[in-house]
Parts: sequence; C-alpha cells; structure tokens
Amino acid sequence: MKNVLLLNGGGGTEHEISLISSKFIKEQISDQFNVIEVTIEKGFKWKLEGETCELNFQKQITTSNKKILIDFAIPCIHGTPGETGEIQAYFEMIGLPYLGCNSETSLLCFNKLSTKLWLERVGIKTTPFHIVKDTSDTELALAKSFFDKYNCVYVKATNQGSSVGCYRCETETELKNSITEAFKYSPYVIIEEEIIGRELEVATFEYNDKLHISLPGEISCPSKFYSYEEKYNQDSKTKTHVVAPNISPENLEEINRQAEIAFHILKIRHLARIDFFLTDNGRVYINEINTFPGHTQISMFPMMMQNYGVNYSEWIEQIMTKLS
Repeated sequence: MKNVLLLNGGGGTEHEISLISSKFIKEQISDQFNVIEVTIEKGFKWKLEGETCELNFQKQITTSNKKILIDFAIPCIHGTPGETGEIQAYFEMIGLPYLGCNSETSLLCFNKLSTKLWLERVGIKTTPFHIVKDTSDTELALAKSFFDKYNCVYVKATNQGSSVGCYRCETETELKNSITEAFKYSPYVIIEEEIIGRELEVATFEYNDKLHISLPGEISCPSKFYSYEEKYNQDSKTKTHVVAPNISPENLEEINRQAEIAFHILKIRHLARIDFFLTDNGRVYINEINTFPGHTQISMFPMMMQNYGVNYSEWIEQIMTKLS
C-alpha cells in the first residue's frame, strides 16, 4: 500500500480553512492508499498525531521512533507556504511526486501583480490597476490620482488569499489607511478599480490527460465586499450557485478562452480555480487564480467538478496512481 502525505495547516492566515479542506480530501481517498496526515503549525513546526516530525531527503516522515516512506504528497495548504511554492520547491528537490502546480507557477499565481503582468502580456485584459511601491508621500499622491479617476477602489496585498489584506475604499482616508495595512501583509500592494458586475468562477483541472473547464459558478454577496468573514463565517449571507444563471454563449466562450490561455501560459498543473468578473456591459476580466482552492462544504471547486461530471475521488486517485 502506498503512503500519501496529506500536508495541511501552514500556520498562516488561512490555517484553519486548510484543516477543513484537508478533512474533505482525506474522505475522498480510497482505502488502497495509506494517508499520513501532517499539520504544519506556526513557526513551521511539523506535527504527526501531535508529535514533532520532519520530511527528510530520503522522502521519509520521521519522528523520534518511526520512519514512514512517502510515495506521494498532497500540499493542502492555502496561502503560505503551500500556494506560494516553498513546499513544492522542497518536494522537487527531494524528488517527491505531488499534487498541484510546481513551485514557480505557485509563486507566480499567488502574487496578484505577477499574475496580472503575465496575463496582460498575452493579451488578456485584467481589472485596471495601479502599483504602489511604498507609503511615501509621492506614492500616496499617485495612489490618490488613481483613486480620483475611479472614485471607489480596492487596495490589495498582492501575496495573500481569501481576501486577507484586501480593502474596499470610498474615501481618501480609507485609501491611505488601507495601503498602510496592506503593506503589513505583503511587500507588494496594488489598487484596482471596483468592478460593478458579477463574480464568476470556473474549476479547471486535468483529467484523462486533457484540460477540462467547468461551467461558471457564481458568488452572490449581499454586501459590497466578499471578505474573509463572508467567505467562511457560518452566519454569512453570501450564496453560491454551482451553475451561474443567464450567462450568454458569447460570455461563456470568452470565459473559456481566457481560462484556457491562463492555464497553459502560467503552466498550471492538475487543478486551479480561476475567478472572473463579468461587468454590467458584458466585459470579462480574470480576477485571480487559485492554485489550491478551498475544499470546504461551501467551496466551489469540488462542487463545480462534480457538476461537470467528474467524480473527485476518481480524479485524485488517477493523479496519485499515475505519479506515485
């Protein structure tokens, strides 16, 4: 029986969500695999059943009294250090097969700025944005000019997920304060025009050696900002639709076109959730790319895959069997 390392946690802002996703994934893995569940706590401390452990260069999980040879790894970590590529780089260095994007793609896609620059370079227009270099008076003046052009903007820490370090700004004071806060989460900050329209998502995944793109799902948020709390709080009023209603054939074709280009140009592997804005005047923009999307009860990726007609258990087993 092959040993699968299911790595979760991470100790960052999305630690708890990672644990929930990990539980879902573990339930999807058949009994023909032996799941070794390891949690990365704060301070990058690895724990196996509460005991300190490590993954050595021989691809073994070791504790004070045991060694377990690992055949395959699933880095179920949202944010640092999973979606940012550090874990994948280590797996690559020791030759351990794993689920998901490689280290470079993970790093590129997790940074909202680098994602935008890559997409814009291949002709995919993204939400109008401005780069903020620091909190100097000069940079704040440039930020204000961008704000004055659009009147309402989002300030985003580029290297965060789940709307952490993301702020909606309607006033100059909010703009200045939000930029200062965003720099606490990331060395890079951008400002984006607020897009009035719909928030759509597609599950993109490889199955039977082909890329598949699900029908778009939709996030319907009653507040103006789909915050971390709105995403994961049990009292959230946000509703999700596995299939977004009333998407025109033209818009669907454009969403698929952009998703396919993004998947290939950024060298995404196995899975990603690609988020879009559909404006009231019919424009389609890629918002961001999630290389390891949530797998909670309300997470769209597994629901969209299932609705597409692919069983999650069969999908993940196919990858593990092929690579391990």
